[in-house]
Amino acid sequence: MKFTTTGIDIYELYQDRMTASEFMYISSLDTSVQPGPDIPVLYKKSFRYGYKPNFQMYLNSPEGFFRYRLGLSGWGMYQPWKGSSLIAGVQWYPVNTVPVESLEESTIPVRSDLSLYLNDNLALERLMFDQIIKLYPDIYGRVSAGLLEIQYAGMDGELAAPILDGRVLLGVSGSAVKKRLHDSAFTFQEDNVKDMYTTLFINGRLNIPEIESAIDIKAGRFLAGDNGARVTLSKYIKGVTLQAWYSFSDTSMFSDNVNPGYHDKGISVSIPLRLFKGSDSRTLYNYSISPWTRDTQQDIEHFNNLFDFIGRNVTIYLQKDRKMIY
Repeated sequence: MKFTTTGIDIYELYQDRMTASEFMYISSLDTSVQPGPDIPVLYKKSFRYGYKPNFQMYLNSPEGFFRYRLGLSGWGMYQPWKGSSLIAGVQWYPVNTVPVESLEESTIPVRSDLSLYLNDNLALERLMFDQIIKLYPDIYGRVSAGLLEIQYAGMDGELAAPILDGRVLLGVSGSAVKKRLHDSAFTFQEDNVKDMYTTLFINGRLNIPEIESAIDIKAGRFLAGDNGARVTLSKYIKGVTLQAWYSFSDTSMFSDNVNPGYHDKGISVSIPLRLFKGSDSRTLYNYSISPWTRDTQQDIEHFNNLFDFIGRNVTIYLQKDRKMIY
């Protein structure tokens, strides 16, 4: 981002000869700048880490309505060069009442066997490489590889670009992954329904800064191979993000009795840890509730998302936020 003003305007501002709003009005913001200034970094922080307590519920199980697990999750990140990250994440749940069960009648169990993974008290959640790069003034790219999440490992990629001053974000994404064995961190499942699972999506976001909200849509091929779309509504409240989603797809590929006709839906809340610490932190508490664990309209979990990475760094939000500089 480039902010352009003049020395005379800065002097006039500090002499109280113009208001902050007048100063920002005659200045300019440009979000399409690609190279940053050539400034030497003396105290670069290449390694970061974080941890947080976790509480997860598993409801409506045949073993009992309320099951849960309580523990810690931690992560470490090393950034060898600009935009790159080597990430490791571990989960530890000493209190765990989640039963081992799955929808045996599911013909393509991409998520319905999740309880097998939740039942492990100690697990390597992810071990991966992630690279984000600005390919052109307003085009961003991301590629990830490794153990991407608790159930899947492989490759994941994404392109995104803001248009109309950031009112709209457009992008494409896709992944090619194999399913991990739940009780062995570096082993893949054999004789699975599919040797390789692939996804491909066209993504869009409509930013509505007037009411601090956004509408997301992703359309394409989901993890099980069903084609459809997911619509997500987001509301931003002082750093907290509330979301609700609803999905639909062609489920005729499922020959079981639990997935055909099902629509994945739910609500979630994302709370930044800085609200509790009183200092800056990148750690987020994400909590979501979905009525059933099914295999329709599913995607892998993404460590990074380019739409969220771009965030408010677009003209339409900067024009709104710049009044808060003074």
